Amino acid sequence: MSADRRLVGLHILVVEDEFLIAMELEDAIAQMGATVTMVGGRTEALDALANERPDGAILDVQLGEEMSYDVAEQLIALKVPFILATGFEGTILPPHLRDRPRLSKPFAPADLERLAVQVFRARH
Repeated sequence: MSADRRLVGLHILVVEDEFLIAMELEDAIAQMGATVTMVGGRTEALDALANERPDGAILDVQLGEEMSYDVAEQLIALKVPFILATGFEGTILPPHLRDRPRLSKPFAPADLERLAVQVFRARH
């Protein structure tokens, strides 16, 4: 992974329930210079958003048995740019989320870096 620091000064919320993927995302985003808050579920994500407004988020679409669509709705309401992370095709998503930036699982580190800079730096 590169030592690209283009996310310095940003706070990114990562919502991912699979431990190894969560650690990979956290490490990659931190290496790019951002501060990372990690949560593993819907309720934790909604609680985090009630207490702070991150500069961006990476949101796993399926968290255990639950879909994270209500978290996506809260991010939209707060005008927080986010990336949906999923192994599913885009057609599983509700129509209004299908045009959101999407990171396909499994992902290549270079794809994550490119997308994160594109989505999170575009707003700052």
